[in-house]
Amino acid sequence: MQRAEPFKIDRWSHQERKFASMQLAPDASHATLDPNLKLTYGTLQGSLRLRERLAKMHSSPKAPLTADNVVITPGAIMANYLVLAAICGPDNHIVCQYPTYGQLYLLPRYNGVDVSLWAMDENDNWSSDVAELASMIKPNTKAIIINNPNNPTGAVISKDKLEEILALARERDIVVFSDEVYSPLFHTSSRPPPLVSLGYSHSISTGSVSKAHGLPGLRVGWVVSQNAEILQRITTLRDYTTTSVSQLDDSVAAFALSEEVLPQLLERNLKTCAESIVILDEFIKRNARRCRWAKPDGAATAFVQILNEDGSAADDVAFSKQLAEQEGIVVLPGGHCFGDAGVNGLKGYIRLPLGQPMLLDAALETLEKFIHNQTHF
Repeated sequence: MQRAEPFKIDRWSHQERKFASMQLAPDASHATLDPNLKLTYGTLQGSLRLRERLAKMHSSPKAPLTADNVVITPGAIMANYLVLAAICGPDNHIVCQYPTYGQLYLLPRYNGVDVSLWAMDENDNWSSDVAELASMIKPNTKAIIINNPNNPTGAVISKDKLEEILALARERDIVVFSDEVYSPLFHTSSRPPPLVSLGYSHSISTGSVSKAHGLPGLRVGWVVSQNAEILQRITTLRDYTTTSVSQLDDSVAAFALSEEVLPQLLERNLKTCAESIVILDEFIKRNARRCRWAKPDGAATAFVQILNEDGSAADDVAFSKQLAEQEGIVVLPGGHCFGDAGVNGLKGYIRLPLGQPMLLDAALETLEKFIHNQTHF
């Protein structure tokens, strides 16, 4: 029997904590539900209202989408699960951006897929080299997997670079799958569009209302693609997992993504992230001998490397455990939760959330004292 690797991110982050959670969402308790809504099973693909809104959000002149191009799922984690099961299997090869959310490469690896990790350059703001990606393609490569904006680094793949990736994929008929759960949280003028809007028929975008929209209590995610065959495989696979999403969740998500509500939701969350980035940047500058980072261009997380007094990378697990036990602050140890053997082990990195500036400021004050009270972790 195959052994599934423990999913370290969720196991670590579900500890009791005073810090490291995001509460970005406003109270959307009014006018969210259709009073005539019947609590029966929902439609298999999700409500027409929600799918039409998502189709519009992902459409472009190159890729005019309809509700038929959208499948609603219970969260992005299920969307990703179904996509990965649909596009690759034993004897296939995939290339996955690294570091990233572990599900994107650990699940294929568990299912017998040959996985190559396309490592971003930590010394160049976590940039990605498409020429290096091209050198990793094999005759049996089925998919290129990216996470844009990236979790945990906050790096963003630009529109121009996305076009380069798609050009590479077109030559070989390779699927390109983009987990866009943190889109459209972009913090610079570089705001790439959804991958599926760029017109490649073998492209897939997934997302949810959990991250960028700050509504993780709604278990609503989605898959968007022009590829009818892939979508059919996904809906068939879903027959073995979940019949449909909750009608209540679907209805509230449709309200949150409406033209009246969505701009306000994103404006608030972008403002929260921007304020947190300023606070973190000041913290990094004050403590430059003991920590470093590449300022995130997107998402709602920051990846900070903690250094010992001698300049070496700290033990991120020991650091995170001591911080939780002594100060009640929980952060994700980067090497433990995002590292992979044989690639950059991400030693010393911790992931911090860009949520609740006042809470972050207070936590960083405690963190600063904690770091300087010890010379080595």
